[in-house]
Amino acid sequence: MRKVTVIAGLILICTQVLAQDHPEHGTSAASHSTSSHPEHCGFKKLDQCLKDLAHDQAGIWTSPLRIRPHDTVWLVPFAGATGAAFAYDQDALRQVGTTNKSLIDNSETLSEFGSAYATFGEAGALYVLGALKHNDHLQETGLLGAEVVVDASLVAGGVKLATNRERPNEGTGAGGFWPHGTRDYSLDSSFPSGHAAASWALARVIAAEYPGWLTKLGVYGFATAISASRITARQHFPSDVVVGSTFGYLIGGYVVRHHSSAYQDESNYTVLPMFDRSQHAYGLSVTFSPRSEQMQETVHRLRKLSLLLDRR
Repeated sequence: MRKVTVIAGLILICTQVLAQDHPEHGTSAASHSTSSHPEHCGFKKLDQCLKDLAHDQAGIWTSPLRIRPHDTVWLVPFAGATGAAFAYDQDALRQVGTTNKSLIDNSETLSEFGSAYATFGEAGALYVLGALKHNDHLQETGLLGAEVVVDASLVAGGVKLATNRERPNEGTGAGGFWPHGTRDYSLDSSFPSGHAAASWALARVIAAEYPGWLTKLGVYGFATAISASRITARQHFPSDVVVGSTFGYLIGGYVVRHHSSAYQDESNYTVLPMFDRSQHAYGLSVTFSPRSEQMQETVHRLRKLSLLLDRR
């Protein structure tokens, strides 16, 4: 029963994190404009960083209040995957075994690169490298990476406190939730995996900022390796890793969507009614300004078309 309750709670939390990863932009009947330029987080604007974190946490934790019917499109598969992971937990750990000390030690070493401290440091390294190279895009990637690691770690930590699950090497090894009731709880419980959450959150940000296939292969491969190592190190059950990875991926998308400059530079248009009294004519004047990304893509396609026509 406790596992069913945990799954239901996770679904409620995750639902709108995913929904907000694809937000709907409302527009006015008359016009839509993006003349405002929100402040961005940075070392010189640490107060804005705190505001961004507070905004992120508020959006994530209040997400169950904004569930919509169309969320079932991904809700049912997520519930099924989580339930299957719970059912497979103990079998997976039995297959890993306890006698292969070399595997466990190597997995522990690898997984340390996915800790909250390590991933925060990795994001910081991206920022410093961007500053040294005067690369604003890389600097922003580092800042967003640090922000998303903090967000994912806070969410994972909160769920750990709420679920208080035993790790595979604790108790009977069954991964019970609140095995001793409310009289005893751990600040470092098993569910979900904080390493998986932080790794996938950072990977999602980097992949979104640099969407090449090679970058995605590298960062998502890194996150997958970290996640798997938490199981082979016998620190987590598969369900811990599945949910932690899902949290990280969705939170990464949320932060990119809400704070990346690529999404702040939105398309805008203006619609103005027109009336010519002398001709008794009516009409509309529409002015459209596409996003910079759209402009770059259009120019790229026009150049390719021009080269193709020149060859003919």
